Amino acid sequence: MIKSEVYVNHTHWSNYWQSGVQTSLPQDFKDNYDGEIYYLWEQVVSRLNSGARVVDACTGNGAVALILADIALKQQKQLIITAVDISEINTQYIKENNPKEQIAMINFKSHCPIERLADLINDQQDAIVSQFGLEYSDLTQSAVALHNLMKENGELSFIAHSPKSAVFTYMDLESRIYTWLDEIGLFAIIKKFIAGQVSANGLKNGIVSVIENNKPDTSYLGHGLFQSWQKTMFMLIKQPNQQLKQQKQSLSLFVTQHQAAQKRLQDMLNVAMKVSKNNWYQPFVDCGFELEESNDVLYKNQHHIGRYYRFRSMVLEKP
Repeated sequence: MIKSEVYVNHTHWSNYWQSGVQTSLPQDFKDNYDGEIYYLWEQVVSRLNSGARVVDACTGNGAVALILADIALKQQKQLIITAVDISEINTQYIKENNPKEQIAMINFKSHCPIERLADLINDQQDAIVSQFGLEYSDLTQSAVALHNLMKENGELSFIAHSPKSAVFTYMDLESRIYTWLDEIGLFAIIKKFIAGQVSANGLKNGIVSVIENNKPDTSYLGHGLFQSWQKTMFMLIKQPNQQLKQQKQSLSLFVTQHQAAQKRLQDMLNVAMKVSKNNWYQPFVDCGFELEESNDVLYKNQHHIGRYYRFRSMVLEKP
């Protein structure tokens, strides 16, 4: 019952992490987050004692948890890190691509919504961290869950998306390209070919007709998504029919991956709308967190990629 209500809607994220990526921004961070982002987490670890318990909420494939472990080792500390995500964490990928000393410090838990952390974690935490994750949750519920899990005077630190970042300008354009691809019928004609409803010639003629009758907005032309689709469509047109018929499985995967990417993109844009509101983090304050710090995160001192928040867990006075 829980799986049907909670996890199915996050299949597009589980598939993303299973594809073998470390971060949610692989175009910008191929291996793991570095620079100013690494420095922020370095400051968090410096405030913790050896033996501290830490939860990395919305861990994805463990990017922040691994950074914390790396920093702890450099500072000669041992942390007890629990990394959780609502999606399926790709632990095999993590083990194959990261030092075993870091992994040994982390306990990964998949299928764990932030709102239900108490179902999987019993111990009170010294710190809870997150990056590009908490803002996707039901803030009213997740704030209470995090506060209940936190020791008094514990630290909640997270980096959230910012609608001011260049990432969201790029994503907004990407979303418009996906909408355009849907509207002109490219997805539809490929699906018909995969289902055997049109022939190889029918697919080619359909693609040519779509291209001839639909001119893209000039802003699309330099975008990687548009260029990828353009290259693929021209390749399909030029392929021999017999070879094209043998590519149905690959085409099905191509369409599935792009539709999942479109869903992830929409999730991110919805979050951008959420965090664009003043004091969007108010549920954390209402349940007993006190805001101590809030700053824009500038990668390489120029690329605005998010905003950092640091809260302190307080005991609410009973009325």
